[in-house]
Amino acid sequence: MTTMTRKAKTVWGVIIVVLLILVAGYAFCTHRVASTVPGHVYQYTSVNGNNKLYMAFSKDSDRVVVTADKSKALKANQSDSNFESIYNKESKNGTWQYLAKGSHMTLSKTQSGQNSRWQYNRVLVLGNKMYAGSFTYKIANAGQGIDHKNTTFQKVE
Repeated sequence: MTTMTRKAKTVWGVIIVVLLILVAGYAFCTHRVASTVPGHVYQYTSVNGNNKLYMAFSKDSDRVVVTADKSKALKANQSDSNFESIYNKESKNGTWQYLAKGSHMTLSKTQSGQNSRWQYNRVLVLGNKMYAGSFTYKIANAGQGIDHKNTTFQKVE
C-alpha cells in the first residue's frame, strides 16, 4: 500500500476546502430570495429582451406592484401608504402576489377571476442581481410550459 506524501495531502486538503466553500456559497446564494426581495424594486427584462417591467415588492405582505413605469414602482417603494395607493390603482389591471421560498420565486396575477403564474427556478442572488435558470408558467387562457432561458432581475432600489 502506498502512502500519500505530505505535499499530496496538502493539495487534497486544499481541493476539499475549496469545494466546501463553493458548495456552501452556492447554497447560501440560492436560498436568499426570501430575505432579499421584500421591500425592494427590481427591473425585469423579458427573455427576448424587448420588454422591461418594474416590480416593487411589499415589505410586509405577499403583494407586488408590477408596472412598466419605473417612477411608479420607485414611488410605491417609498412608503406603505404609497404602496397601498399605487397597488389599488393598478388592481384594475389585475392584482399581483409573490412567494419567495428557498431557491424559487413565484409571481401570480389574478384578473377577472383567472390566475396566471410564473415560477422562477434555481434563483441565485449575487449582489444586486437575481438570476433564474428557468421558469415555468401557466397563463390563463393561453397555456402553460417551461422556458429554459436565463432570467435576470436587477435591483433598482
